[in-house]
Amino acid sequence: MILAEYGMGIPGRIEEQLVVKAGGQVLAGAKVAQTGADRFFLEVLGVRKEYLAQGIGRLLLGEILKNPWRCCRHSAQDGQAGGRFELATLARGGAGAFYEKMGFAACRMEELPDPYREQCDACPEKKACQPVPMIYAGGNGA
Repeated sequence: MILAEYGMGIPGRIEEQLVVKAGGQVLAGAKVAQTGADRFFLEVLGVRKEYLAQGIGRLLLGEILKNPWRCCRHSAQDGQAGGRFELATLARGGAGAFYEKMGFAACRMEELPDPYREQCDACPEKKACQPVPMIYAGGNGA
């Protein structure tokens, strides 16, 4: 399991996950939640360790950034490709550099939508994980 390789559980149901597959094998997965009309939170993005640095994570996140409404199983609206939106996430460990290359910027924890801004407060791995809240402003006029 991809997320287990990173010590993470699966958020939500498997039907809510986005996956990249090749030859019947899942290479990467992600889950996006809509938190407002034009606001989203990337709950998780993971790539199998043996496929890191091969562009798979960039491909998956790139598709999400094209139209995050389409990537949510329970989207409040379909959204327009190119419409303005914000996508926030928490980068674990050294993942911040990956998100910066994809156009994300570090932000304050308070800028994350509820309930995500408190998810690290009681985590015993917080010091080792060093989570960095990040946000992406996308679409027209961003």
